[in-house]
Amino acid sequence: MDEFINNILRGLITYSIGIFFLLGLGLVIYLWKFVLGLHEWQTAVFGLERHVAKRKLASASTGLILLILLFIGEFMLITVIGPQLPTYSTVATPTIDPFITPTTTLSPEEARAADMMPSPTIGQASLISECPEGIFEITSPGDGDEVSGTVEIIGTVNIEDFGSYKYEYSTIGVVNWITIAAGNQLKLDENLGYWYTSSLQPGIYLLQLVPLNNIGDELTPCIITVEVVTEE
Repeated sequence: MDEFINNILRGLITYSIGIFFLLGLGLVIYLWKFVLGLHEWQTAVFGLERHVAKRKLASASTGLILLILLFIGEFMLITVIGPQLPTYSTVATPTIDPFITPTTTLSPEEARAADMMPSPTIGQASLISECPEGIFEITSPGDGDEVSGTVEIIGTVNIEDFGSYKYEYSTIGVVNWITIAAGNQLKLDENLGYWYTSSLQPGIYLLQLVPLNNIGDELTPCIITVEVVTEE
């Protein structure tokens, strides 16, 4: 609470020029209203006119007194209270992004050596696939089937702690998975989604169904091989 009050006081001191300007503008406006009200009260003849003028004069007087008190308070804050406020310096806390990979500066020799090294790739032989029947599997298309055009993916996603699933495709050999679509409902030999193959080059592709648990972790996928052929 004390720190909150100190921050407010520091703000009033920091922006004191703007505050004095606004207070000065308010004083001019209410002083003008006070002069007009006083003139109307002095020149009023009838009782109702004097009553209205008196109310205007009282309103202008109240505004003037309030602005004068605020002006004095701001002045006292700068000259008396401000020097007694505790001073502190704010040390910026570094923000760590968990998705950013730390980088290091390489020497010219290390950079040239790195340029000569091949980029790491995922080989088809290193893939792990599990398709337990009735629990997690692709039932259509089947492994080794020919497909073309719009392919309906049918399968089962009925794992424990289920969160969601996605299905992806890749060329064979050097594996580079491309996500097709995803879902968040349990499936029992039902439609999982569609795969539009018309724009793909004919050839053999990998098709994988990836389960994710309720905390977003990817589990072992079910992978099959299909051959995309030209649509007749």
